[in-house]
Amino acid sequence: MAGIATSVIPLLSAWEKYINEHPNGDMPGFARWVLAQQPTQTPQQAQPPATPPETLTFPPAPTLPTTAHLGLLIDRLHRFLGLRSKPIIKSLGFTKPMEFALVAYVAILDHPNKKQLCQQLLIENSTGVEVTRRMAKKGIIAEEPNPNDRRSARLSITEKGKKLLMKGSEPFTTMHTTFFEALTGEEQKQLVTLLSRINQYQSARLNDIPDLAGIAP
Repeated sequence: MAGIATSVIPLLSAWEKYINEHPNGDMPGFARWVLAQQPTQTPQQAQPPATPPETLTFPPAPTLPTTAHLGLLIDRLHRFLGLRSKPIIKSLGFTKPMEFALVAYVAILDHPNKKQLCQQLLIENSTGVEVTRRMAKKGIIAEEPNPNDRRSARLSITEKGKKLLMKGSEPFTTMHTTFFEALTGEEQKQLVTLLSRINQYQSARLNDIPDLAGIAP
């Protein structure tokens, strides 16, 4: 296990350096970039000619475990999704993606309290309180007494908030459709099943993450 971690950490560090230098880079580009960083070999160290970069698959199978490959792919797809969502979120008047996500989850969860909201968004309570306050001040969500617990308030979506979500519904639907169009309908269902399983597994282990231990069920 330690050997795998030792071999993966340098590659992940290289990936982060590559993304910082080339924000729009892709996986084949990363492979070529890694090759370009290698020192020129002396005649005594010369090896058979490498496969042309154009034909390389990313990442080289012998050096990257499947789990690390999955992590890199999910991280990259998350970045893609954020980049494609950003213009839509901005057009709705939100300054940060987290603001839109919080409003959307208030509507989805149907009158959640702040702790439940933070659990879904995977944010600290202090962050949840701050964003909730901003959205309430703008009249997008509202706080109301919780009849079952006077110490906490329940959150609801206002008419203004509903209109914003409705306005964003069509562009988000179009964006999500094109984002996953590389997969067939059946493949999309399979992907949902697999990702849901990982999500449930990780959600049951929130206490393992120090920053989120305070919001764990």
